[in-house]
Amino acid sequence: FILMGLVPNRKGQPLLVDWQVATRKQGVAMTLEPYDSFIERAKLRADSLPNRGTAFDTAPLQAALPEAVAAMRAHMVTRQGAFDADMKARLAGTLAELEILQGKQVEQLELRLENLLEGVRQSKREQRGKQIRQVFDEYRQWVEDTMTTEPQPYIRVLAALTR
Repeated sequence: FILMGLVPNRKGQPLLVDWQVATRKQGVAMTLEPYDSFIERAKLRADSLPNRGTAFDTAPLQAALPEAVAAMRAHMVTRQGAFDADMKARLAGTLAELEILQGKQVEQLELRLENLLEGVRQSKREQRGKQIRQVFDEYRQWVEDTMTTEPQPYIRVLAALTR
């Protein structure tokens, strides 16, 4: 079985995509191998894929499909764990940088307002401070949604091959 595993972010955008081929050799549990190495090993080419046009019994393939999907899901959950840990570290760094940038925006605002009368200064500080907070809050949410993975990988069966 040629399978594709995908881990999306909260926005549904793929962050991690992996193609694997699940194979079983007589009685042995389903194993995965990278798509590229399988294609090379099986010497498959797009211009030479045979389709004999004859009917065959698909029951063995249908019976093996749940095990292939389970193997791919386990593989993707493992990959997602490592990937998610890396993304969380990157997210924390990005959020920390945003905090620093927001602080600099507030400092810059104070510098611009220092020569104004106190009443005007307070009004402009509140108005512009609210705008700064809103922009940074929206961007923080966007960054979190973009860099946070969904908990379950998406598995798609692309093809089933027989000899």
